[in-house]
Amino acid sequence: MAQPTQTAATATTQPKLDARAGDIECMIGFSSGRYTVAAAPLWLGVAAVMTILVALILVIVAPNSYLLLMMNRCWTNWAVVFFSWWCLGILFAKWIKTSIQLRALRAVDIVPRRGDFILSPGTSGDVLRRIKAVAERPKDFLLFRRIDMALSNLGNIGEVRDVGAVLESQADSDGSSVDSSYTVIRSLIWTIPILGFIGTVVGLSQAIGSFTDVLTQTGSDAGSIKSKLGPVVGGLATAFETTLVALIAAVIIQLLSTWVYKREEALLDGITDFTTENVLSRLKLTDWQ
Repeated sequence: MAQPTQTAATATTQPKLDARAGDIECMIGFSSGRYTVAAAPLWLGVAAVMTILVALILVIVAPNSYLLLMMNRCWTNWAVVFFSWWCLGILFAKWIKTSIQLRALRAVDIVPRRGDFILSPGTSGDVLRRIKAVAERPKDFLLFRRIDMALSNLGNIGEVRDVGAVLESQADSDGSSVDSSYTVIRSLIWTIPILGFIGTVVGLSQAIGSFTDVLTQTGSDAGSIKSKLGPVVGGLATAFETTLVALIAAVIIQLLSTWVYKREEALLDGITDFTTENVLSRLKLTDWQ
């Protein structure tokens, strides 16, 4: 019986896990989203600041560059930049939050790994005390909250499968929460290409309107017709470039979103595997019925 005491003592000497310590939203004094949920309004403001900053940099550093000319062809390009920064901010926050949650899976042994250890209403209190010893505000962690929900009421649960039902229900709830946290990003991924198509329509409208003026210049010299073709070319450039900017941004954000989402899925799978291996497989309730 000396081994669990030693493990618990080791746990208490290590720095406590704190879900808010490395959370960038908390570090700047903003109310953090729950678990891996990012505070979308915060990153909306950050996106506005970053868009203005990009515009100022282009104006100051490269006022005559083709990039600035391309961005100024249509308002939709700047809208794409703004929405892209918003998505990137949310994804960055979610990546940080997921990294914090993953620390719980790498924490010291919450459930003793001895082969003779049996998890029951009598020993569940020791596991809950271990969790409190290694984590500041344990319910800020998905793993610790799920274990707490399964063990807090063991005395009122009749069978192991009932505990399994509690864990499965919480796993479904966590999965739904993660999925719904991508609503803003999915909406923006859909919106960005639409903005590109709007820019295409605007550019084509400009080109067609200018081309009409060219057609009316019958009998004019070549120089006059050439000058009239300038707006036509500019309208076509707007049409193609706005689509290009939007599609590139949408592809980049889609790839990053998929990567971050898969990382969160791996977190949820790891939590499910942990609770199955260290909670369900060690439960014994028959002696307490």
